[in-house]
Amino acid sequence: MSRVWNGIFVIALMGCSASGPDKVIKSDAIVSTTLCADTYLLALPDLEPRLAALSWQSRSSLSRASDTLKALPQADEDLERLHQWKAATLISSAGTKGDVNLTWGEDFNAVWENFTLLSSALNVTDPSPAFQAQLHNLPKPEQAPRLLYLDRSGATAGTGTFVDAVFRAAGADNIITTAGWHSPDTETLLGLTPDAVVTSFMNSEYVGVNDRSVRHRALAEKIETLPQINIHGGLWPCAGPGLIEATTQLSDALAGL
Repeated sequence: MSRVWNGIFVIALMGCSASGPDKVIKSDAIVSTTLCADTYLLALPDLEPRLAALSWQSRSSLSRASDTLKALPQADEDLERLHQWKAATLISSAGTKGDVNLTWGEDFNAVWENFTLLSSALNVTDPSPAFQAQLHNLPKPEQAPRLLYLDRSGATAGTGTFVDAVFRAAGADNIITTAGWHSPDTETLLGLTPDAVVTSFMNSEYVGVNDRSVRHRALAEKIETLPQINIHGGLWPCAGPGLIEATTQLSDALAGL
């Protein structure tokens, strides 16, 4: 019996010595612990070979990672589990304990600030100037349309949010003038007269208990009677690089109204 237990002990030791990613990853490896951090790393140039792990949400429907990158190991902010990645540079969101913590914000300035932070920490080119030029060159409507943002639950975004920042960058006005993120009552939403509705998170994989935008008949019918512009939720899980693509898509859609 002692020989059997000795054999098991040896096998266990072998498994421990071979399983830790910090034994094999390179010193310039990068690990992301949040979906927001994923979006930044995917937008930075020449980083893909250095990515050792993406966030625990990297295989979800919100992730914009390629199939190849979705096959990478996943990481989260649990300190015990992060120990295995101690040889890598940990990129996380605001208020957490990564080697580089992103700044939280609700506008494009936060995006440029985070790109500057990451490009310096990871020794890559800052793409902000190119992205800023891209936004500057987008065509703007002659007359700003009034837009209403709605997600599946019926929540909306007012001034001072990154949705509002995208509207303004695309040359549109936000019909919601109250600051911040909130959920107006259904009667208020039905009384609004936007030129178009910008929706997000409307697919079935985002099902919730309320889901007013699809379950409330009158609200769903109102949305259907208006021009609808859908922006994939993966473009704005935070104020990140996806805001640039969201603005581009919105600008293209407004040109067709």
